[in-house]
Amino acid sequence: MQDSELQRLVADIKAGRCALILGPEVFSIDGQGIQAYVRTQLSERFGEQIAAYYERDGFFLLKNPEDKPEMQDELQHLYKSLRPAEDLLRQIVEVPFSLVLSVNPDTWLRDLSFHYGLPNRFAWFDPRKQEDLDVPDGSEAEGRALRERIPLYYNLCGSVDRLSTLLLDYDDLYRLLEGMLGAPKLPEKLLARLKDTTSYLFLGFQFDRWHTQLLLRLLDVKNAARRFAIQSPVPREKDTEAFIISQFRIKFLGEEADVLRRVHAAFAAASLLRPVDESGAPARSEVTAYLQKGNLEKALARLQDTAKGTAVADTATLLSSQYQLWLAEKNKGILDTRDIALQFNQLTDRILQAAKQL
Repeated sequence: MQDSELQRLVADIKAGRCALILGPEVFSIDGQGIQAYVRTQLSERFGEQIAAYYERDGFFLLKNPEDKPEMQDELQHLYKSLRPAEDLLRQIVEVPFSLVLSVNPDTWLRDLSFHYGLPNRFAWFDPRKQEDLDVPDGSEAEGRALRERIPLYYNLCGSVDRLSTLLLDYDDLYRLLEGMLGAPKLPEKLLARLKDTTSYLFLGFQFDRWHTQLLLRLLDVKNAARRFAIQSPVPREKDTEAFIISQFRIKFLGEEADVLRRVHAAFAAASLLRPVDESGAPARSEVTAYLQKGNLEKALARLQDTAKGTAVADTATLLSSQYQLWLAEKNKGILDTRDIALQFNQLTDRILQAAKQL
């Protein structure tokens, strides 16, 4: 990547107009991409229940569809028990990206952000239901300082937090694409953000998969001014690369181009990285662990218990009252459905900030 291209990419990140897209090979375990690793583990565990495995696309054909829930449960367990190298995760969290999309079902970025005391928004696409999305405003007009901008981490292909969204076979894939193309479709707020995106940065993608190429169209990639991709460690045919360059005008930077490291260094030099808190206070860790699970009641109980006799005690009491009010209005149906997620996330942010003071 030339210096001028790097400068434009950094400028787009600052302006909230860059989308980082994480593919199935972005993280690795034991020398294998995450997706390939978990598929290998599933093949060994459920070998007798699998009729075929289509390695090119990464999907199984099951002998008995009734075995799928058990495999989804194992897939969830695998993702929750794995932890890729933190260096790459930390770089992504620290660089002030406003939008990070992933085709993987993990929650690692959300979890690490909470661990570091950083507010964030996390959501995923579920083809079975339409959900309102609390998308933080990425513009400077909001008045939020760049380092404090709240990022959106969005999983395009489900989440380990909801078993029914995990992809194992072509039926799951078709249901996902049907939901994206028909109803419920990707959230309008997300599509609106993508229309304003001027730079795409792809990490860990295999562009020779047909469903990946369809995804590129859904994300409106061609309308962006800049599109960069790091070479996947998986060999790619030359005609595939030529097709991707022709159709989507993506510039491949090669295996040695460590773009993310250079972007991270540029923000570090300007003192614009998100400030991470590594104090690791046990009580704060417990509070953030509850926040990761969306359990505000237990997070607040732990916060109040720890804050007794400290300067945070009054804040904890106030937050508890605000939560009880939110819960009562939600249960009575007083709150507009569009406000439920917004107020929930605002409470989460405030609890997180209070926990940082423990």
